[in-house]
Amino acid sequence: MPQQKRKASAIASAKIAEEAGSGRKRKSDTKEQRTPSTKESSNDKDVVKGDEIEQNVSGNKAKESVKEQPGNKRRKKSEEQQESNAQEVQAQKSGNGITVENKNNEVKSEQEPQGHDLIKPQEHDQMLVDEYNKNVEETAQRQKADIDPSKGEQANDIKQVQIETKKELEKKMAPNTIEKGHICFLYRPKINVENPDSIDDVQRMFMILIPYMVRPSISEEPIPSYIHQIIDNKQLDADVPIPGKTRVISIGKKRLPEVEKHSKFWAFVDKAFTNLDDLKEFALGRKYQTATRGERTLSSCRLMGRGVYNIVEHKGHTHLAYVLEFPEEPSEVQKDFNIKKEGSYVISVKNPETTNPPYAGLPDYEKVTFPSHLLDKFRGRRFISLLSSEFLDYDGAELLFIGAKEDITGELGEAGKELEELADFEIKEIAPLSAERVIYEELHLEKDVLPSEPLHGLWK
Repeated sequence: MPQQKRKASAIASAKIAEEAGSGRKRKSDTKEQRTPSTKESSNDKDVVKGDEIEQNVSGNKAKESVKEQPGNKRRKKSEEQQESNAQEVQAQKSGNGITVENKNNEVKSEQEPQGHDLIKPQEHDQMLVDEYNKNVEETAQRQKADIDPSKGEQANDIKQVQIETKKELEKKMAPNTIEKGHICFLYRPKINVENPDSIDDVQRMFMILIPYMVRPSISEEPIPSYIHQIIDNKQLDADVPIPGKTRVISIGKKRLPEVEKHSKFWAFVDKAFTNLDDLKEFALGRKYQTATRGERTLSSCRLMGRGVYNIVEHKGHTHLAYVLEFPEEPSEVQKDFNIKKEGSYVISVKNPETTNPPYAGLPDYEKVTFPSHLLDKFRGRRFISLLSSEFLDYDGAELLFIGAKEDITGELGEAGKELEELADFEIKEIAPLSAERVIYEELHLEKDVLPSEPLHGLWK
């Protein structure tokens, strides 16, 4: 009986070895189909492996059990499916006329390939990734530039509201406000000084008034200034004086009056323009010849501040009040010229028919010639309050500034409050980085014409 068991066991072992060997050979045949160039070497290896399996039956039992695990079955099935798919794709390409070689290296066709047939699965995935990255990048750029199409209408609506709000604030005038607009502060270096580093190197300080609403008199309704009427394409009446010219006012002693000390300073209208191209000519530097000193160089002006201003009638006096917008806080350059964050000055105009004191005033050949309706307002007095801003529209008009107070709201009430309200709105609306661009556009100037380093606290 034990002998019969041993024979049965030997026969079973031989059958298992035979099946294992044939299984290896079938697997090597599959490899041979995928890699014909290595056919012979694969068969040799399979034979060797078959011998090894016959000699190690017990080990092959374990290996066969591993092969028959579900994971290995799926992997084998996947390999066979991939091979089948590759054969189908190759057959489809042959049908579409693509030049391919079959297993026997036979050429099927030489027609041009179709574009979509050349895209491999990996290439298709990469194309999707590239397209996604491109969309992400374009979206980021739109967000950075604030031009998101989905928000375009909303952004335009907000911008339109800001424009309308600004127009309302510009036209809003308290009953005692004579004029309102923008103010800029400049200085010009001394002759032949290219890079000034202190107020000692400065020849003149200038205040530029750019009005946008004016009142011919305190009892009349405000009207847009000359520049704004031109912008709005309005026809001007030839019989009516030009309302609200752009003026360059030269400040005596190269500083604004000290408000705390109620200092008095002389000033005069250097130029009154209706054409802003004339302002460019004024601000530019130039060279000229002198009889005794030869060629001299007049440097261009430098920009050092911009804000809003009101001319207000208050308790029998006239005040010029301003709020500085840019820079938002005065630096050392602005402080050297006594330019505060805000300030108010009593302003008077001098009768050109009276004599000048020995220490101030223009020579007779530079004095203003007012029309009769303005001269009549003096009634023989040497100074009068600026009852009409029309006095400022004539070259050579002499002015007297007296420092009043820094608290313009507390002093001027409603007029001071509306001035601060407009300044706060413009500071928020105009980003500091774009402030220079706004100023240059308003003055019709370029940066190379009007250097702006002093605006940022740097002497130049």
